[in-house]
Amino acid sequence: MSGNKKEFGDYQTPIDFCNKVCSYLDEQCLVKDVEAIIEPTCGLGNFILSAADTFDLPAWGIDINKEYIQTAQKRLPLGTFIQDNIFNISISDICKYRNVLVIGNPPWATNSELDYNLPQKSNFKELKGIEALTGTSNFDICEYVILQMLHAFKETESVICMLCKTSVARNVIMEIERNSISCNKVEMLNFNSHKVFGVSAAACILVIQLTSDKHGNNVTCGVKDFDSLKILDTLVINNHYLTSSTTNVQDFEGTCQMTWRSGVKHDCSKVMELELIDGNYVNKYKEVVDVEDDLVFPLVKSSLFKSPIIREYKKYVIVTQQKAKQDTGYIEQEYPHLWSYLSSHSDDFSKRKSVIYKKSGSFSMFGVGDYSFAPYKVGVSGFYKKPLFSLLTSDKPVMTDDTSYFLSFDNYDDAYTMMLLLNSQPVQEYLTSIAFLDSKRPYTVKLLSRLDLKKCIDAVNLEELKSTEILFGLKNSINGEMYCTMKHHILC
Repeated sequence: MSGNKKEFGDYQTPIDFCNKVCSYLDEQCLVKDVEAIIEPTCGLGNFILSAADTFDLPAWGIDINKEYIQTAQKRLPLGTFIQDNIFNISISDICKYRNVLVIGNPPWATNSELDYNLPQKSNFKELKGIEALTGTSNFDICEYVILQMLHAFKETESVICMLCKTSVARNVIMEIERNSISCNKVEMLNFNSHKVFGVSAAACILVIQLTSDKHGNNVTCGVKDFDSLKILDTLVINNHYLTSSTTNVQDFEGTCQMTWRSGVKHDCSKVMELELIDGNYVNKYKEVVDVEDDLVFPLVKSSLFKSPIIREYKKYVIVTQQKAKQDTGYIEQEYPHLWSYLSSHSDDFSKRKSVIYKKSGSFSMFGVGDYSFAPYKVGVSGFYKKPLFSLLTSDKPVMTDDTSYFLSFDNYDDAYTMMLLLNSQPVQEYLTSIAFLDSKRPYTVKLLSRLDLKKCIDAVNLEELKSTEILFGLKNSINGEMYCTMKHHILC
């Protein structure tokens, strides 16, 4: 095989596990109406061999790797195998059957991580504006394959059975709803990916039983443990969001009255991020950096959200713009030392891949605006399972990285009260109930923007905010005036 596993997102499925999956499909009578088997990324052929043995149906396998195709053909001589990139193939041109079992284990990697086995880059979810430019349009190859199969066989009696990360499965379910694809059944069978593949990722077998009945738009998804078949959860679409139906918490669903922002994005951390050591700024190249201080700001990265109030900082970031697309040429005249420093690392900036930098000036950034320079912020890391909201305050505006999210405030009291509100038990319970904690980033702007602050402040009284202060060991500062003032700001 040319290349390595990472280049192809390649993890071969053990034959015993393939047999277990196929036995489940057979026992559940999920493939009784199918006429053929297709594996879009068949690898060495374990899945297609197991499916052909279990269901005794004609089979087609596709893979980009020539050696894999040759091996799979020897193992299943009666199968039809095609060496090609699945993204170059029209399934209807190679298989005459319409009701099929699509089975397999597509690459578990994003388009930005692979050099091979890629579709032509496109905004396949039809994202608009900023989402399409800043990374939201980066997609998982496995997700792309599954959606390609869904669209190829919608309005048939086909079954799609794919191994994937649970985050991918949830995205696919949302796309089923968004595209009104009719299904009889959708389920996720969670399994231990470390045991099967030796990788640490929340994973499942996603089973989708399609239907030609246009009224069969079932977007309820049962979640089971694959070993015990114990029912773990039921996922439903609620107001175009996928949520658990088994939670019993206060309902704060709605639209946030304030705007959540993500932090600065520069994709050049070795140059732009500095640490204060013995009174000197030092970059990640271990160089002492002598620049004007005006454009250097305190920085809180996701991993540093560890206390409810953050006042002291060791990390800093250079912020070259006050708003997106601002011409950075002014730095040369107003801050010559900084300009010289940035210019000396121009090669680092030229290596940035995102199109947003290609269309902007030298040393440009993203995620900057008036909100970035607010004197107070209440922020949260996107990565932690339990969301700790921190009040950020300093003599200069505090920046966060682009995996952190925040609300901006002009006065300390409002920020402090909001920090307590977001960390209060009812709000915490709600947020953890709507977040999928097995995701790499459980908390995002999209999720936080669903939090109706009016509902929160109506449900969380002053005594509960005081209890939150006690929980964090904070000095008793919250009072009725602060509570009413913030409530008035939110309601207005």
